Amino acid sequence: MQERDDNKSDTSPDTANGLRDIDIDLALLFMTDLHIGSKRLYSHKSSKPLWLRCDIDGEMIDRSYLSPLSWRAIMLFEMQAGKSVIIHEMDWPGRYRRLFPKTLLRRLQWHARPNANFPPVARLYDPGGKSVMLLTRSRLCGHAVDVLHNLSDGGPVFQPLWVSDIMALRPMFGIDLVRDEAFAPTLPISAYLEAAGTKGRIVGEQEIAGMPLTGIIPRLAMPPASKAVQSVFAQACGVNPLLEKLSRRTIYGDYAAKVRAYDNYPLPA
Repeated sequence: MQERDDNKSDTSPDTANGLRDIDIDLALLFMTDLHIGSKRLYSHKSSKPLWLRCDIDGEMIDRSYLSPLSWRAIMLFEMQAGKSVIIHEMDWPGRYRRLFPKTLLRRLQWHARPNANFPPVARLYDPGGKSVMLLTRSRLCGHAVDVLHNLSDGGPVFQPLWVSDIMALRPMFGIDLVRDEAFAPTLPISAYLEAAGTKGRIVGEQEIAGMPLTGIIPRLAMPPASKAVQSVFAQACGVNPLLEKLSRRTIYGDYAAKVRAYDNYPLPA
């Protein structure tokens, strides 16, 4: 198993090259897909839409969609145009703020800083299933978050996810996530990532404390983006060619940790 330190290439000063934090976040989000089991979220055909209420540059909009890709395209072009997007409701009235209260969003935003290695901020889980998500930081002013999760058949995944995709799991897949109010981690996210790579699953803190950790994180398998998702971002690259410079950037570049290549987990089909 070849080891390498990927931080240098991942944390190049993109702002000096004309790229903004929003460009970096959007590139990371459009270079990967969320997989539920072996299926991509974007290819799932649901009969139950996700409803949301949002404010785009002062105009209140109520929208329901069956395809998460349509909302991605809207967010991409609205935010690149410099418009303000404020989410008020998702799924059903009150659920968005129950899962993502303002205090949680502020903590996630505080963790969104270079070379961070804080403990996870929150744990979401499905009381009726095995789905677990550990949230570490926010992106895109709270419209997305970095998540270590076990939704994929290919093993644990560490990736940025749109908050709207997380909220869509209940109506579209029946995964009714709730926030773990008792979650009070003390170990940094690097410990959770190393344990996940070693065990092939998300590991609790008590078990992690008894593991002989090395401080070097196995790179978890990352499901590639579908052609549909890539095509949406390709349009943005046509407008701003600088975005193509981000094609090799990974989520690990924003964390203070050494990363080694890790390909023991098969990617979902």
